[in-house]
Amino acid sequence: MGVEEGDLAGGGFEFFRGLGIIGYRNTFKMWLRKFPRPIFIVAAKGRNIVSWVFIEEWDDIARDGSSVWVLRAIETIVPLRKTKIGHRLLMLGAKHSVGYLITKPLTPEASRFFQRAGFMELAEFRKPPVDLSRNPGYMILPPFKKNKLVEEIQKFFAPHQMGDDEVRDIL
Repeated sequence: MGVEEGDLAGGGFEFFRGLGIIGYRNTFKMWLRKFPRPIFIVAAKGRNIVSWVFIEEWDDIARDGSSVWVLRAIETIVPLRKTKIGHRLLMLGAKHSVGYLITKPLTPEASRFFQRAGFMELAEFRKPPVDLSRNPGYMILPPFKKNKLVEEIQKFFAPHQMGDDEVRDIL
C-alpha cells in the first residue's frame, strides 16, 4: 500500500500516529469493517496513498433534526500539501454526507484549512445547530455552506483541468 513506508516523495503519514492511529494500514482496515459504513476516501499515486479523509456519522442529531457527520481525520503527505488534494477529498466527503459536518482542528493550520472551506466557529452562530458543549474546539460546516463547497467539485474535477492520468491519481 505504501502508506507507512513513504515510498512517494520521501515521507509517509505521521501526524495522527499516537493520536489514535497506531499503524495506518491496520487502522484503515479497521475503519473499512465498521458499520454503519464511514466515508473513507483515499487519493493515490500509483500504489501509494498520498492523502485520505475519514468521516463517520455522529451519534447525535442537530437541533433541526438533520444528521451530523464528523470528519475525524484528513491528511496529505508533506511533499504534496498545498496542492488542493485534501480540499478535493473534503469536497467529496461533504458530497457524500447529509446534514451538518463537524470537525475539531488540531492545529492552527488545520483551523485555517477548514475555515477556508466554510467551516464556522461556534461563536459565529446565534444558536449553534449542534450541541457541542461537551466537545469544545469543534467547528461546523452547515448545509448551506456545505452545498457551496460541493458546487466547487466541477471546478476541481473538470476534465479540461486535468489529464486522465491525473484524475485517476487523485481519485
